[in-house]
Amino acid sequence: MTRKWLSAAAAAALATGVLAGCGGNENNGASPSESAKASPSAASSPSASSSEPAKEPVKIKFLGWEKPSVFQPAIDDFQQKNPDIKVEYVPLVENDSVESMKRMDVMYASGEAFDVFTLSSATAFAQRAVSGMLEPLDDYLAKEGVSYEDEYKAEQQKIDGKRYSLPGKFGPWFILLNKDKLDAANLAVPTSWTWDEFRDYAKKLTEGEGPSKVYGAHFHEWKDYFLLNMYSQPKDQGIMKDDGLTLNADNPFMKKSLELRYEMEYTDKSATPYQDVITQKIPYRDQFFQQKAAMMPTGPWMVAEAGGTDKIPATFVSAFAPWPTNAPGDESYSFGGADPLVMSSNSKHKEEAYRFLRYLSTEGIAFTKQFSAWKKSDISKEVDQIVAATPSPDKIDKASLINVLNVTKLPTPPITVSYAGDLEKAYIAEADKYMLGQADIDSTIAGVQASLQKIIDANK
Repeated sequence: MTRKWLSAAAAAALATGVLAGCGGNENNGASPSESAKASPSAASSPSASSSEPAKEPVKIKFLGWEKPSVFQPAIDDFQQKNPDIKVEYVPLVENDSVESMKRMDVMYASGEAFDVFTLSSATAFAQRAVSGMLEPLDDYLAKEGVSYEDEYKAEQQKIDGKRYSLPGKFGPWFILLNKDKLDAANLAVPTSWTWDEFRDYAKKLTEGEGPSKVYGAHFHEWKDYFLLNMYSQPKDQGIMKDDGLTLNADNPFMKKSLELRYEMEYTDKSATPYQDVITQKIPYRDQFFQQKAAMMPTGPWMVAEAGGTDKIPATFVSAFAPWPTNAPGDESYSFGGADPLVMSSNSKHKEEAYRFLRYLSTEGIAFTKQFSAWKKSDISKEVDQIVAATPSPDKIDKASLINVLNVTKLPTPPITVSYAGDLEKAYIAEADKYMLGQADIDSTIAGVQASLQKIIDANK
């Protein structure tokens, strides 16, 4: 059986189907500059005692969608340590990863020079890796003499056994909690728990009726909220199994995930009804920060927002709990990972681009106010820096967040097929029928198996 991958020419044309995903510390004292293994820049920078005339710095171009203020502190530090390299950061479409990646594809196809860029999802990565757009990094790591597993705590997807990326901003999914409401209900912030306990918390946190009702939990319309129990597994978390070949509909936790959401919404009445979510287009941020729901499964981008934003000030203390397990005593796994940092295969300065990639994936993330996948980073300092940068640091429960980051494990990324977007749409369409009372659970799983298998077969 073979997988149908994108050709180089089709990668740009199909970029419209790319799925987009949706915050940093000072060094912990073990600066990578202390050893060549931890810092390729230190090992390969030109000697200050050289008698040769100073050369013009090599210029490399770094593409992304974050505001320049996110990466510029890291770029400044890198350039100070590597005066032979000048990095130009270009945000293509600020705060829009999908449009930015479309532009990257067009630039690559037209031969426009750039060196380093970031991607926002496994699907986006896989499409570009198989098209030949990305430079394999195995030889660069081997030449430096480093082991990926020794350096990073989040694995990156490989394509045909080759490594094409290093980890950028990192973070597991977790449960965001209104600590004020937990305190009022005499409920402790969980340091470990099961989905049964999550459901019980939701019942106890639900209060009121009608427009003023406060739900114990809120689930959004994304496919992730139909895979709750699946994300507690150490492998095969997705619609497809990790092999990228086999549909995962026979996994009992797919059925359990759908049943959990349905029962909380219709039996317990402790979670926002799905029909309201999709017909009223309820923003998940509003539902939580306006205190219409006390708990919400979500991802690492919400950490900084818990400290308030210009649009939504923080009016209560937010706490964090690990992703619930399927059974007592299970290890704490969740969905999540690290955005891929990659090099263009067309880069004319690959050695310099690699040095910047390694820096940004290690000590450089400390300057971006985002969590790092580098094993030598200091989690407490990362949290302190991210929290301190928010408008209301006192509204974030740091101890619970540090616990989540310490106890949560992430699975090895699965092989992602180029038609993952089609599978996701079809899965949500079948889940809709169940959540809206148009099909029972067994018919829904049968529908998932039939409709998604057709897509898989068409792409063989």
